Amino acid sequence: MLSRILILAIAASLAWPANKKITGSARGENQDLILTVTIYADPESVKEVVGDDLGGHFTVAKVDVQPKYGKEITLDLDDFFLRTDKNGERSRPMAPNQIAGRSALVISGLKESVGQGGEPKHGWSIGGGMGVGGGGSTTASDPSKVKATMETKDQDNPLKKVLEEKILPDGKLEKPVSGLLYFPLEDQKLKQLELVYGAKETRIAMRFK
Repeated sequence: MLSRILILAIAASLAWPANKKITGSARGENQDLILTVTIYADPESVKEVVGDDLGGHFTVAKVDVQPKYGKEITLDLDDFFLRTDKNGERSRPMAPNQIAGRSALVISGLKESVGQGGEPKHGWSIGGGMGVGGGGSTTASDPSKVKATMETKDQDNPLKKVLEEKILPDGKLEKPVSGLLYFPLEDQKLKQLELVYGAKETRIAMRFK
């Protein structure tokens, strides 16, 4: 009887579909550079490449940049955007401190609460924004403590350092470089995504397979 149950359990596990990873690659070029891009559009794939699933809120692109003919180019991460056919939304890559650092926190303003004896008291309410890994909210009775609280959260978040180490380098380049871009887009299908780089005259647009 036990062996029969075990066989049925194994059969059920084999029949149960695994979560499908949403990854794809593309290549594009202009007169200055060649881009080879791999896209990671599901939390499991994002976790494999980043080490964290970023709360399931991000699509990550691994970008290899190869300057042509050995000439110097200037790479600006703001020249990249990820577009989705789902609703036409365009997303620029976010910096690590926007995702997991001090600027990922927002001050929602003064919050009134009731103290002892029914007297109202005020405190600063700090809540999490789009950022990942900031964790919950903090209330400081003294507004002067807000800055210190935010700095502590920034220093204590190891994810920020990981994102900084993995991000695509920018600036003046002569040699090939590789790194990640973090786009705040979620629940996307591969066929819906288009990565665009550059101005109109030098634009590279890539679809993924």
